[in-house]
Amino acid sequence: MDKSNSDISLLHTRETNIKDILYKYRLLILIIIFAFFIRLWGIWNAESNDEYNEVFEALRVCSGQLNYERWFKRFYLYILSIEYGLFYAIGWISHIFSSPTDFAAKIIRDLSPLLLIGRATSTVMGALSVFMTYVVGSRLHSKNVGLLAALFLSLNSFNIILSHYARLDTTLCSIVLISFYFIVRIYQRADSDAEKYYAFAGLFIGIAIQNKIPSVILLIPFAVAHLISHGFKFSPQLLFGRQVAFFVAALMSGLVVGNPAILFAPIKFLQGMLSQGDAFTVAINETKSEYIGYLAYIFYFFRELGMPLSVLALFSLWKALTSRNNNDILLLSFILPFYALMGASRYMVYDSYMIPLMPFLYILCSDKLISMLDKFNSRIMPKSWVLGGVVLVLICYPSFNVGKLLLSFSGQNTRYMAKYWIEQNIPFDSKILMDSGKTMNSFAPLIAQNRESILRTISELSVNISNGTINDPTKMVDYNAVKYYQMLLQTVPKEAYDITSTKFGLELKSLNYYKQEGYKYFVISESMKINRSDRFTAERHPDVYRFYSALDIDPNLKLIKIIAPSIINRGERFYIYKVL
Repeated sequence: MDKSNSDISLLHTRETNIKDILYKYRLLILIIIFAFFIRLWGIWNAESNDEYNEVFEALRVCSGQLNYERWFKRFYLYILSIEYGLFYAIGWISHIFSSPTDFAAKIIRDLSPLLLIGRATSTVMGALSVFMTYVVGSRLHSKNVGLLAALFLSLNSFNIILSHYARLDTTLCSIVLISFYFIVRIYQRADSDAEKYYAFAGLFIGIAIQNKIPSVILLIPFAVAHLISHGFKFSPQLLFGRQVAFFVAALMSGLVVGNPAILFAPIKFLQGMLSQGDAFTVAINETKSEYIGYLAYIFYFFRELGMPLSVLALFSLWKALTSRNNNDILLLSFILPFYALMGASRYMVYDSYMIPLMPFLYILCSDKLISMLDKFNSRIMPKSWVLGGVVLVLICYPSFNVGKLLLSFSGQNTRYMAKYWIEQNIPFDSKILMDSGKTMNSFAPLIAQNRESILRTISELSVNISNGTINDPTKMVDYNAVKYYQMLLQTVPKEAYDITSTKFGLELKSLNYYKQEGYKYFVISESMKINRSDRFTAERHPDVYRFYSALDIDPNLKLIKIIAPSIINRGERFYIYKVL
């Protein structure tokens, strides 16, 4: 009887503790739930060019093949490969798939289950980045700073967008924040067994670097935290002590966890790491940003934050730069070098590259705002009311952006709209020139290739791979690409077309050539049309420039349809021309 009463009392105590925890963290829980669901909404209508690269690389890992050329962007792929393995196992147990070959044959024509798994993973990682922003902010400053920074990040439109895609960006953001949390623990010297924080910091920094090489910037705040924790006293112990040894060993382990292929080809890994600087000086798919990154990212910040929050960000940066506060120094030791690195290019300028920086900027803004309001004294209005009013003003513009974004995910993507229009209005087996990828269709309308088109693709790939003439330094395109098309050849639908890809708009002949060769339609994407009609292309690829520049003036072409994005439909704008 006594034991029974004791068990009941223990159960009641646990229930009370859970209720207390839920009540204590109720605002955080609401923010995380909100962040998760707005990142989940519409993933079934999401589309991104890079998703197919990640999915196929993950499938390559599932088949036991390690890519010794593609050294980074790996950790997310291993997460996907585990999930895809579980997906296959469940399908095998349920008798949906009888073998790996059967799985491949059934999935090859419809990758949507794999894409949805990848997108759901990014959704979870996006919500995790919001939680980790709270953890870092509350650990570095206070609970209120953490909550406010988490709220700001939950409404970051690009974090939300990238949480919809089977891409590594939100995973990278989460791992960077986890790394920084352990850096904060090193800096605060709160525990006697500090070695474990050095080890965890090294482990996650290594994994972050294997996600994307710019994460190497994390070594700077680590060094700052290490110096601060030792009172800026230089000694042999500072460089060669037990703590540093733990960090270095864990860093090496993190690199291996992020990509086990290092163990089999360490020299190639070092060569690959040293060659990463080429991305800043070599055009990616022959594109060049209108502005250098330093200027382009200022435009991004303003578009993302809006005027009120942008003013707060500038004020917060100024206050941090002029203060001697170690918390500010630690945050700036990531923000400033990361911005300096990513802003140095005109060839690798994308808003998504600022995603790891935003949580740190939000933490800084939250701290400075709350510090200002702590000095506010009024008998008329409580501080909490003032803070609430200011926060509402600050999140008004980001909330408007998020509302538009969620609405745009509510309708079908233009890629599928174009597919259905083409299938209903263009005769099957028509000869089509289409803006698409170098090997796979990663952004064009998802119309199927007919048998002749697939055979031609297999022949081109086989020749280029054997001759080593295919332009793919990461070796993502190899004999596996040929296997992919050989499997497509086994399941060619009746509703298919004779498609020739422009290969990112880089392999084109004259308009007269395509007319003489019997092409009946051109499917052109707006981004290719704009990018390939600029001065940069005119200088490097005059034939390509002449092709795109002549589309709307050549009398032998008629624009018959424009598939355009709308307030409820995201995606590329497609122009469909008929050859007269």
